[in-house]
Order: sequence, then structure tokens, then C-alpha cells
Amino acid sequence: MSTLRLQLHYPDMPVPQRAHPKDVGLDLTAMVVEPHNERLFFIDTGVSVEPPEGYYVEVVARSSLSKTDFILANSVGIIDPDYRGRIRLALRYLGGESGADAAAELIGRRVAQLILRRREEVTVEVVSELGVTVRGVGGFGSSGG
Repeated sequence: MSTLRLQLHYPDMPVPQRAHPKDVGLDLTAMVVEPHNERLFFIDTGVSVEPPEGYYVEVVARSSLSKTDFILANSVGIIDPDYRGRIRLALRYLGGESGADAAAELIGRRVAQLILRRREEVTVEVVSELGVTVRGVGGFGSSGG
């Protein structure tokens, strides 16, 4: 079994953990909210990570975040294996006027989760043509949606 090393930056803060034994993600708690403007807020989770060799970490919103007026601004956060800083989230407020009061209510709530992913080593090859497929270059809506 691999070990994900965590550093916690606030005393008595919750340790990121799975809510249920078979859950994939470790829940992250909003510890500090830093307003960037009326619609964008940076959330300090108080956690730094050191993934095991060959892994990196993704940060995704918890499904319960959809019950608020916030979304993760960059959809998915990629934490490179050599990054040792605190994990911070950028949350965009989609509600009414200013989101300052709503953002303050996030403190102490689980808002995102860490997912450990295997990092694949690949080489890049630039080619003049790609292999032929049935789908070809069909993009948006090409499958009947």
C-alpha cells in the first residue's frame, strides 16, 4: 500500500479523510477564505501533500458544493508531485450580489477532495498524420447529443 504524506498547517484542524471506507477522495476543509473580488474567493485548506513516488494528486469539488452558489473555478486542480505548498482552492460565486457572506459560511466545511492518481511517463511524438478511426474529426454534438 502506498502512503500519501500530509502536512497540516493549523492546530486542531480536521485530518483529510474518507467519509466512508470505499470512498475515493479524502475530504478537504475550508480553513481560511481570502476574497479576491466579489465573485472569486481563495480557500486555504491548510494542507500540503507529498504523494508517493509515481503519483500526483487531483483536487475536485465535493458533490455537496453543488448545493451552494460556488463552483471550483478551474474544475479540477492538479497538484504536481514536487509541489509542497498549501493546497488552495479558487471558488467562483454564482449567486446574487457579493459572495463575501456566503464565502465566510464555508469556513469549517468540507468543500473539496483529494484524489491520488498514478502519474504515467510518456514520450511525445509529433507526426504529420494520426491513425484513422470511425469517429474521425467529429467533435461537439457529433454523437447525436
